Amino acid sequence: MNRWQDKESLTALVKELVEIPSISTEPAEIAMAEHLYYTLNSLDYYKYNPSHLQLHPMPDGRKLLTAFVRNGPHEDTVILLSHFDVVNIEDYGDLKHLAFRPAELTEKIEQLPNLPDELMEDLENGQWLFGRGTMDMKAGVALHLSMIEQAAEGHFPGNILMVSVPDEEVNSAGMLAAIPALEQLKRQYSISYKACLNGEPAFTRYPGDKNHYLYTGTVGKLLPGFLCYGRETHVGEPFGGLNGNLMAAEMTRMLELNLDFCETLGDEAIPPPANLLQKDLKDHYSVQIPHAAVTLFNLLMMEKSFSEVNLQLLRLAKEAAKNVESFFYEKALAYSKLVPFDVKKPAITVFTFQELFEKALELHGQEEITRRENYILSTHPHLDDRDVTTMLVNDLASLCKQYAPMIVLFYAPPFYPAVSSREDSLIQKVSGDVIQFAESQFQITLKKQNYFAGLSDLSYVGLSYKQEELRPLLDNMPVYGERYHLPLNDMKELTMPVMNLGPMGRDAHKWTERLQLSSLLATQHMISYTISKLLES
Repeated sequence: MNRWQDKESLTALVKELVEIPSISTEPAEIAMAEHLYYTLNSLDYYKYNPSHLQLHPMPDGRKLLTAFVRNGPHEDTVILLSHFDVVNIEDYGDLKHLAFRPAELTEKIEQLPNLPDELMEDLENGQWLFGRGTMDMKAGVALHLSMIEQAAEGHFPGNILMVSVPDEEVNSAGMLAAIPALEQLKRQYSISYKACLNGEPAFTRYPGDKNHYLYTGTVGKLLPGFLCYGRETHVGEPFGGLNGNLMAAEMTRMLELNLDFCETLGDEAIPPPANLLQKDLKDHYSVQIPHAAVTLFNLLMMEKSFSEVNLQLLRLAKEAAKNVESFFYEKALAYSKLVPFDVKKPAITVFTFQELFEKALELHGQEEITRRENYILSTHPHLDDRDVTTMLVNDLASLCKQYAPMIVLFYAPPFYPAVSSREDSLIQKVSGDVIQFAESQFQITLKKQNYFAGLSDLSYVGLSYKQEELRPLLDNMPVYGERYHLPLNDMKELTMPVMNLGPMGRDAHKWTERLQLSSLLATQHMISYTISKLLES
């Protein structure tokens, strides 16, 4: 049939998928799942095997797609994993109306003045397609559709199961919903999962990086937060209290881009922590200082234990507390020479959320704490998980005002476990074969990386931690077990070798996001070769 097996048809398919504005949590996410279903349903294989193509409803009304292709009596099956949601388009500014029209956007960008040299170089060679989702990851979805077409023609020595999910860019709710579906499909089709091959694009590791990567794992992610709870006062008497924003600013200064948190493995190094949210918690303007503030960070992991990271964050918070104490005291001392008053150095206490919870329990009892938690959770059912988490921690701190000023370390969802198959014999053999194939057939030097640093749903294909090792994280995540759940036992059951191989792109999550068209067909052949090697090994 060969609908998506050459560069022109693949490029057209990518454009078709990009034109569906499947922003996470917006209605077009559902439309995207249905579009993929009807696109695949046009293949003859699914006319004869309609039950092999399914849309699985999620509790929130969204859908994930699975497309199975059986080849003879084989049990061995390779999972092709992708996500079809994209991030929002606010960064496009006055080009927002073209964000999902890749051909027109590419033409428009070519006309813009004062572009960076690297961008100009890509525009001049005419082999790049711009638009939201071109790189992350509609091209990967298109390539997997072409693999389903190959599988339907009997190309592979085993079975293929394509899984494409929504919400990867927010909470990975799609992948978490896919885990029980995968277990159910394994029983339904009497198959075994040989490996999971993700199709995320190759991410640059540093500015100007032009390497094409193959990954044998994916990094983990924590979202540590610090509630900075000071003491209220009138702005006319600033030394009578302690500003939460001052404390949060010092936490951010110390943790932002802190290389002490960069794990290394061989020539790989994960990016340092980056702030994702910082704000005070006043809900209206007044001349009372904002005595409570919060700051949240993206923190990546490879092989450190949670206990180690938790202690490292606590040490940093205690150092930040000492810095704020000294700063405040020095300013108060200097001001006392202008307006005489007794200067006192503040003492800032550092707690984990669990420690603060135990203080509140001792002071107010479980019934009152539960009542307040239930009120917050029931009153804000549609509020972002990060905001609800902050509200719960702040409310608990308000019950323990006598311990203020304080900094409280907590964790918010989502949590992405680190996963790696760097010691798996199958993955090491196949990755070596694929690297050699790419070099000999296309003169592409694939560089193998142990961990994909861009975050991916591969994190939920297995669980490399014992549940007890997760306690420092889960015990300090206020919404865990209430609004946020992880199917830890199912994840453990699902464990299989993992790889990631996808197209070349640049500037994911930027208005200059783009896909390298010149390597699209080569990547297709590399993915097809990888699947064959996984199944025949």
